[in-house]
Amino acid sequence: TLLGDNYWVTANHFQATGTVSFVASNNPSDPVLTYPVDGGFLVPNTDLFIGFTEDSIDSSLACYSCSNAGANSLADTGLDGVELLVSGDRVPGLAGTVTDHVVATNQGESWYETGATTIDGPGIVVNAPAAAFDQLVTFENLSGDTAHNFTPHESQLELGDSGAPLFTGSDGTLSLQGIGWAVTTEFPGNFDGVLGLENRAASFFSYTGPCGPGSDWESTIALVPPVPEPSSVSLLLFGLVGLLIRRRVR
Repeated sequence: TLLGDNYWVTANHFQATGTVSFVASNNPSDPVLTYPVDGGFLVPNTDLFIGFTEDSIDSSLACYSCSNAGANSLADTGLDGVELLVSGDRVPGLAGTVTDHVVATNQGESWYETGATTIDGPGIVVNAPAAAFDQLVTFENLSGDTAHNFTPHESQLELGDSGAPLFTGSDGTLSLQGIGWAVTTEFPGNFDGVLGLENRAASFFSYTGPCGPGSDWESTIALVPPVPEPSSVSLLLFGLVGLLIRRRVR
């Protein structure tokens, strides 16, 4: 997910190596733009990795901002029950190519706080390993469920989707809320209020907020080397080449 002229965010445990590719739009026939990965930095106490390239990335590609809402609960994020845009691979269980990806929906449904050893599920509290960082959780919902609303085009992450962005959308603007971290197909809960406990899929996203002034996020991005400006000597050489070309044309 592109954040600036020459840097992006992904999952640290599944970061790009060698090269990174971006699709010019959501049309699979549009060009795929590939750049060398020149370095990157782990955002402290997260699974978020800021990668960069030394040169500018094509300015036609969209850059995204992220939420700066600090949170100790789902309510703090402002995302409780809010429709979210989930980006992932359309090929279950495999890490697909850049043109294999689709965007679907889900909602903010649970919160996994740093250090917590439980996760609130539908009608149940589930024991879990201590969380290493704050995470948003979404669940698989079906039509008729009472614990959470089923959204049109609802989806979950699949294996291989680590690093996929989670967005909110408002007035045509997307805001980054999380980065895909983990999945499970067996999260227990009373989803429909009738059948009792059953296992459903759940997706976990590294929470990207807060990313405002003084945050680890901002400090990490500050480590990214800026794109070098062309030197005056280079600009003079470009000018001379132009003059030579014009003279030859005459």
